[in-house]
Amino acid sequence: MVKVNRLNLEELLLKEKFVTEEDLKKAKNYQKQYGGNLTNILIKLGFINEEQLVIALAKQLGIPHVKLSNYKLDPEVVEILPENVIRREKVIPLAKSGNVLTIATADPLNVLLIDSLRARTGYEIQTIVATPTEIEQAIADYFSSKAEKDLNNLIQHSTDEDNLTVVEGEERVDLDRLLQETEQAPIIKMVNMILSRGIRERASDIHIEPFEEKLQVRYRIDGILYPSMNLPKRVQNAVISRIKVLSEMDIAERRLPQDGRFRVKAYNRDIDFRVSTIPTRFGEKVVLRLLDKAQLIGLTIDKLGLEKDVLEKYQRAIKKPYGMIVLTGPTSSGKSTSLYAAIKAINTPDKNILTIEDPVEYEAEGVNQVQVNEEIGLTFSRALRAFLRQDPDIIMLGEMRDAETADIGIKAALTGHLLFTTLHTNNAPGAITRLLNMGIEPFLIAGALIFVGAQRLMRRVCKECAEPYTPTPELLEELGIEEDAKDLTFYRAKGCDACNNTGYRGRMAVMEALEVDDDIRELIIKRAPEIEIRKVAIEKGMVPLRRNALAKVLKGESTVEELGRITGIL
Repeated sequence: MVKVNRLNLEELLLKEKFVTEEDLKKAKNYQKQYGGNLTNILIKLGFINEEQLVIALAKQLGIPHVKLSNYKLDPEVVEILPENVIRREKVIPLAKSGNVLTIATADPLNVLLIDSLRARTGYEIQTIVATPTEIEQAIADYFSSKAEKDLNNLIQHSTDEDNLTVVEGEERVDLDRLLQETEQAPIIKMVNMILSRGIRERASDIHIEPFEEKLQVRYRIDGILYPSMNLPKRVQNAVISRIKVLSEMDIAERRLPQDGRFRVKAYNRDIDFRVSTIPTRFGEKVVLRLLDKAQLIGLTIDKLGLEKDVLEKYQRAIKKPYGMIVLTGPTSSGKSTSLYAAIKAINTPDKNILTIEDPVEYEAEGVNQVQVNEEIGLTFSRALRAFLRQDPDIIMLGEMRDAETADIGIKAALTGHLLFTTLHTNNAPGAITRLLNMGIEPFLIAGALIFVGAQRLMRRVCKECAEPYTPTPELLEELGIEEDAKDLTFYRAKGCDACNNTGYRGRMAVMEALEVDDDIRELIIKRAPEIEIRKVAIEKGMVPLRRNALAKVLKGESTVEELGRITGIL
């Protein structure tokens, strides 16, 4: 991170209204307790982002700043510097004019670097400032794209002598031959390309699927699977074995499912991959789940995208001294992220916070995190019992999977602890029914439960290419909107380079928030049906999930099509 005169930078950040006096005070208190650079702390706590820091820095030094995501790199200019220098020094040549070379850097005050580049290239060096993340991204994008072209060229021009042997059917596996193939440079490059493209395109999962005549690669981006590339059938076993080697799986075992994991360093951060294989008719299918631990940095509860009234209810609940907070929804609906954001909001040095997860998805500073390991008997219920002997203030239970875990968790919430957990139900009142069906006594649920949030993730329409249109009266009637169509503007997803032609970029949380009050508790004790609890909750101010999602469409943040996808209506 750029180091500059702290006082001047503070003044600039205040002048630009990027931070408040209160923000600076909190950051300095954090600095006294944990140490570190003040600007790094401001970013870590979510008070400013890298772009705001760069704007302030550029104004302080009187130099331009550039958004590299909007800049097309010229290979002729980039290759003035060797790749190893660009990666090591984190600089990108952008343009040359006469004897002047313009470079993007996050550290324009590094005089030694500028002198070194001047001596190496023979050009006078002019600096433009950009964020460290954008520089890392631009470097990775440029060189991985170049590597992909080289690899595709290699595949297209390979001959029969270059082919790798695919073991078919029940033939005996030649382990020595297979291991040799996995270490061949083209296979290593191919796997690296698949992984790096997944990271670059913000994929949450990578699917590598064998078919009769090809090996297909698909990426799940913002919740949707997109086909990306087809590889030659002949490289299938070598590619899959390479991933199994990285994941420390048994490459000789192809008849049974296997699980593994590995970690790579990319884009200046650590990315964990959880790997699962299953046998299919044409070979083993591999799915890799990407866990980017950097996603939690800068994540605050107000950045989840929740509607104002829902956010206020969630914030009220997490500030309670004890009780149970449940987030519910299907797999990959952002429940864990929302729980982490809440824990981050209340994580202070005077609190003892423990989590039990399967797996630990994000590393949270100041939080004691435990990974489930059922092979050695470390289950949710066993860990939860141990937690209660660890003097906890706050406990996060990754999932209530069985009655035993639910019973221990609810009793923990009743004995002075704040418990966060998740369930799999379609709506907020359904969580109450689920707990009852698990055999939990109604009076325990009524006494412990303080908040239920039913969550989905809704894709944000790409701002670069979204097409505005006026909705028809028929559409408004179908959506239950009584406003005049002339007063409304909806947006349609189109697709451009910025969003990989999907029409969407990023996601936001949509939540149905149920605050448990005395009336709801009375219904729980009576074992009232879900439909009755829902009716009373709506009367008392609970906004249904569909209406929260519709609000995103009315504000131009998403589309009608996305509303239909996540709510099952339209």
